[in-house]
Amino acid sequence: MDIISFDSQLLETKIRRSHWWVKASNTVDNHYLNGSGIMLTHHLEAVCHNIENIFRQPATGFYGQLFAILHLLNLDVKQVKKELRIVSLLHDIGKPAEDKCQIIPHPLTGKPAHMRHGLVSLMAAMEIIGTDLIPFPRQQNNIYRTIELHDMSYGLYREFTATGIKPPTERLQHISNKINLKPSAGMVYLLIFKLADIHGHENVSDVIWFYNVVKENYFNQLQIELPIPEEKDIR
Repeated sequence: MDIISFDSQLLETKIRRSHWWVKASNTVDNHYLNGSGIMLTHHLEAVCHNIENIFRQPATGFYGQLFAILHLLNLDVKQVKKELRIVSLLHDIGKPAEDKCQIIPHPLTGKPAHMRHGLVSLMAAMEIIGTDLIPFPRQQNNIYRTIELHDMSYGLYREFTATGIKPPTERLQHISNKINLKPSAGMVYLLIFKLADIHGHENVSDVIWFYNVVKENYFNQLQIELPIPEEKDIR
């Protein structure tokens, strides 16, 4: 039996009817040229479609091993998909209002934080669907923090290409725990989302790098066998 959860259709409708969505529909996706006609909302919908396709994959090979981790961690597969669909529609919706130079109080912690698009997208999520998620605090945190941290892996990849330094276990564990306190569960959300957030990306080497780093510096210590995707598993 499904766990008690939010009305995903209601939330998705609210997102698509929000003023944030209207703004995104008039903003060119920055993965494409200005005259392409490909807007930010096209990216959000494409990533949502990718999430749906990921969970339709047969439970064999790479995806079979990945889904086995969800079962190992007692994560409800249908629920994870619902939450990641919401994340997909919101993860970049704050890009038009991003201002990396501006520092504001973090909407959840009050600590000073740069207005990067992940943070602005979190603020948009709180505005659009926040009241609907109040009865579901665990699901709310999974969604909010995955939105905020969705681009973290690419930042770590850029840091590695510049310095050769891989994130240590403690840093990966801290990131994971922000999303979900169950050991490694939050990282699973990011790993799955990373597979979906490839619309407009010519190169997926950062995705494969992130899986390798998480395997080596985090999951191995927990004795969890993380599969490594090949490009054919991603595209």
